[in-house]
Amino acid sequence: MRLCYYLLSVADGIAVSLEHIDDVGVHRPDGTALFEQAKSTLSGKNPASNKSEELWKTFGNWADTCLDSNIDPSTSEFRYYVSDTKAGALLTAISKADSPAEAEKVLKKIKELFEECETGTGCEPHLARFLKAGGAVCCAIIQHCSFHAEADPVAAIRDRLKVLPVDAIDDFCAAAIGLAVDDMDELIRQGQTSAIEATAFRKRFWAFVRKHNFSNVLTPSIDAPEPQAIDRTLLGAPLFVRQLNAIEASNIMLVTAVSDYMRTTADKVKWADDGAVYADSFSELDEQLVRRHLLVCDEADDTQPVLAVPDRGRRVYRECSNTGMPLEGQTLPSYFIAGAFNCLAQTRRVGWHPEYLTLFPPE
Repeated sequence: MRLCYYLLSVADGIAVSLEHIDDVGVHRPDGTALFEQAKSTLSGKNPASNKSEELWKTFGNWADTCLDSNIDPSTSEFRYYVSDTKAGALLTAISKADSPAEAEKVLKKIKELFEECETGTGCEPHLARFLKAGGAVCCAIIQHCSFHAEADPVAAIRDRLKVLPVDAIDDFCAAAIGLAVDDMDELIRQGQTSAIEATAFRKRFWAFVRKHNFSNVLTPSIDAPEPQAIDRTLLGAPLFVRQLNAIEASNIMLVTAVSDYMRTTADKVKWADDGAVYADSFSELDEQLVRRHLLVCDEADDTQPVLAVPDRGRRVYRECSNTGMPLEGQTLPSYFIAGAFNCLAQTRRVGWHPEYLTLFPPE
């Protein structure tokens, strides 16, 4: 997950590696790098506590890497990442030490901890490795080290995908993580360095988004209403129901219309609140539907002028309900247009009986 986070976050021209220079490495064009160790708390131990073996093994490894690979720690970054835990006093002090003087103070505390440890046990061997690198290297690592803890490791990836509809973000998080893993596995199979160029990854990811078009489908905000809720609405006889009764709609048509109306009304609120749809777009859609209603009525009058009023009304209703139309270029649920027409019928902007404006005067 951290590999995926960095691939979505770093600037163009940067590569991100896995198990190469560290658990995760960020390689910049100028030759500098970020080294990240990622730990979990699944073992029940706190990997950020003062005497954590994992903590000091990490610092020992960082020191060895700087010495063995001739890396300048003063131009590098070191990050200790743990999922959902609290840092001990020493790691907190390390993370706050942003000057040589502060780093010296923290190094003194680390040496005091080392003196308290029993030789050859616990974190002592790792502390010894770290301190063996010398004061200059140790202080530089301390000064350039940060601690990060997150209760939900996926949250950071979600933050990078906020431009997508809320309902699609989790799907795309999983897709992005999967793509990063697949890319890394392919590099390993080919015997190449396990580092992915971030710009190329992002191009592939956004192409995947466009191909699968997850974000181009507006998803329902609620399930189909319970029969009891539909019955209560029918009993209340709102205007759109009375409009359907005026054309002798069947019980199935009435039940479906109420369900469509309730779901569409809920969708409008949820999509606007989530930012999936700009609120003004609903008004624009309504204008298109009103125009569609007029055209359907005109066609019915021209092609079947002798049709009985109830039959004509039901035909107009069905023709309008079967209209296919996107919203902001996004595919709508199958019930939405029918529900939107019933919303318009509720406010007398459309009607199914030729004399609906007379039959249902403003209340």
